[in-house]
Amino acid sequence: MKVKFILNGEEIEVEGESGRSILDIALIAGIHPPYSCMEGHCGTCTAKIEVGEVSEDKTPDGKVRTCQALPKSDYVVVDYDKGQSN
Repeated sequence: MKVKFILNGEEIEVEGESGRSILDIALIAGIHPPYSCMEGHCGTCTAKIEVGEVSEDKTPDGKVRTCQALPKSDYVVVDYDKGQSN
C-alpha cells in the first residue's frame, strides 16, 4: 500500500509493508515524525488520517496514534501537522 505523510509542510509518499504500523513505515522510509513511547500511551505520535482506513479507532476529528495504527486500505494520507492540538 502507499502512505503519504504530511510533516512540517512537506508531503512524502512511500510504499508501505503490510503489517507495519504507520509510524514504522515512516521510520523505515527515513521520515522523522514525532514519537516517544511507541506503546500508545504518550500520544506524541498522534496524526490526522486525511484519506483511507486504519486499524486504530479514530477520534471524532480523525486522529490516531500512529505507533498503533496499521493501514487497512491501499492508500492512506497521514497528516502529522494536524495531529497535535493546534
